Amino acid sequence: MKRINFILGCHSHQPVGNFDFVFEEAYEKSYLPFINVLERYPAVRMTLHYTGPLWDWFLAHRPEYIERIAALVTAGQVEIMGGGYYEPLLCAIPERDAIAQIHRMQDFCLEHFGEKPRGMWLTERVWEPGMASTLARAGVEYTALDDAHFICSGVPKEKLFGYYMTEDEGHTLKLFPILEPLRYYVPFHPVEETIAYLREHATEDGRGCAVLHDDGEKFGVWPGTYHSVYEEGWLEAFFQALTDNREWLRCRRYGDYVDEQRAVGRAYITCASYAEMMAWALPSNAQRQLHALECELKEDENKARRYGPFIRGGFWRNFLAKYEESNNIQKHMLRVSNRIERLRGEHGRTSSFQAAEKNLHQGQCNCAYWHGAFGGLYLNHLRTALYERFIAADRCLDALEGRDQEWLAVEVTDFDADGNEDVILENRHLALFLNPADGATLFELDYKDKPFNFGNTLTRRDEPYHDALREGTVQLGEEPSGGESIHDAVRAKESGLDGFLVQDPYRRVSLRDHFFRGPISADALWAGEFDEYAHFATGPWRMEPLEDGVRFTREAPIHGERNGTLHVSKRIRLRPGESACQIRYDIGHKGEAAFEGLFGTELAVNLLTGSAHDRYYRSDDRYLKGVLLGERGCDEHLSHYALRDDWQQVECGFRFSRPAVVYRFPIETVSQSEGGQERVYQGSVVTPCWPVRCAPGETVRLTIDLEIVDTADL
Repeated sequence: MKRINFILGCHSHQPVGNFDFVFEEAYEKSYLPFINVLERYPAVRMTLHYTGPLWDWFLAHRPEYIERIAALVTAGQVEIMGGGYYEPLLCAIPERDAIAQIHRMQDFCLEHFGEKPRGMWLTERVWEPGMASTLARAGVEYTALDDAHFICSGVPKEKLFGYYMTEDEGHTLKLFPILEPLRYYVPFHPVEETIAYLREHATEDGRGCAVLHDDGEKFGVWPGTYHSVYEEGWLEAFFQALTDNREWLRCRRYGDYVDEQRAVGRAYITCASYAEMMAWALPSNAQRQLHALECELKEDENKARRYGPFIRGGFWRNFLAKYEESNNIQKHMLRVSNRIERLRGEHGRTSSFQAAEKNLHQGQCNCAYWHGAFGGLYLNHLRTALYERFIAADRCLDALEGRDQEWLAVEVTDFDADGNEDVILENRHLALFLNPADGATLFELDYKDKPFNFGNTLTRRDEPYHDALREGTVQLGEEPSGGESIHDAVRAKESGLDGFLVQDPYRRVSLRDHFFRGPISADALWAGEFDEYAHFATGPWRMEPLEDGVRFTREAPIHGERNGTLHVSKRIRLRPGESACQIRYDIGHKGEAAFEGLFGTELAVNLLTGSAHDRYYRSDDRYLKGVLLGERGCDEHLSHYALRDDWQQVECGFRFSRPAVVYRFPIETVSQSEGGQERVYQGSVVTPCWPVRCAPGETVRLTIDLEIVDTADL
């Protein structure tokens, strides 16, 4: 009789910072009913992996669930697979943190299940060859990658039924291929198709092994699957089929198979992830070209079979080039990690140090570092959660370094690793991150007391999935059936999204300076449709660090019928011991005639939602009628303007030395998620403007005092 081994694994994960109701819904729709079914089929042996955010949530809200899993482990039905505790991408974090995260998971499993896991789930199956030695040094024996990793590295498809040995610097690791056909059969096709596939690949010696290891959320959380998997009984039928066919179809755990069978051979796997991830990592136009090539290949089955496996996208690290905001998160994480490592020897055993390190590990959760079929980077609450952890860690480390109330630091460093120097101004309450090479802009504004990054905005970009909106081929508000993969559904959560497909000409951050030519409006600023006399908004400024801040200077020619040159000095001063700073502009003009224009600077702030009534604009000058942060418009003759958040009890306010006309508009992206394309609030842009008249040789001065206020103290 022909036989085959079958490894079934589920990887379940919720991001750090996800809403509690999402955890609850996933538990009720996927995690709990899956275990309810599994317990009734003891012949189905399988592997389960849950990430640290889920273990933390289970401990706090459903400790009995961990006890039920422990009973399955004790009975030998379930193997627990390890991983980085807070689900980091190992290629995005220092090796020391990768090993620490793996050990954190191993320690948790030892405490709750009585043994350390031998294998680990590799986040998003993102693989780089050097990971072999990292995992081996962390005590990991095996992991699983997509079959595409092996195929594009030269392993034939017929040789994917087993595991391979790989190594780095002599440190060995066992690699299992996850079979793509099974990923798409389960749970979207009739059970019989999966059983037929496994029977087709059974052999007389029975040594082969087929691996299916995929998201646990496919079983109940993905749109349409709760109905098909549980209400229609797909999972029950699947487990019954595995039980009925156990004479030739052996359900194994990874450890069982490794202990019984030798490796198929040795393999060195190239940098890769699953096919969709590698496509998402490409720039938008490159994604379109890749898709066109794949469609062309499909028209010739012979070419597709021969060459298709070697046609693939980029690799994960390109997200750091594609999205500046992703790079910003990752580089802040590295800054915290390096601070922790410097202090480890002297303070490693203290509770403050351990709290900082836990915050770092939580902030390494991968989801908000990239974007694909799920919201990821585009979900502002996930980015916020990571910044909260980094800023909280920074505050712990400030205390360990003995920084007192009056300290002030001016640090010049290439923060974003682009080859240009940045400057960080920091005191006990605030940290301001400024980029001289990109318009002398303020791209991060951390308030340590909460902790919160007020500058956590996101730029509106072109994405390939926007093409469906432009072409009118999306379905409105329809869930896919249980037989449709999440990657195949093209839906929109509301009509008219094509009207929000605005592309920003630059990164949406603060202190982008403009000399507007002609009348402007909030609508024109929102759409980026305006002219300027001179270009100061982007490009390099000269930088001069000062004891209490930094001064930026730049000259630019005046375009149009007026000649001459504008000179701007922008000085940012941070006050020790205060949650406030001052931005001072000195605007000068060289030319034959006076210059007259409208000067304005963009101030970009994100308070997470533009539609809640507890997030609004206000002014000390007069009542603004409760204008919400998501509203577009203009307020005239104001010397004070603020964005208030009554939910978090914080306010970001601006005081102007001269009354300004203040234009405001929300930043709203159209992003892809598992539920379809949707609008997501990414912050608000406030642009105070002043008419400026400069005679030749004259200087005009304007100041903006920025202050962060804890409104709970008011």
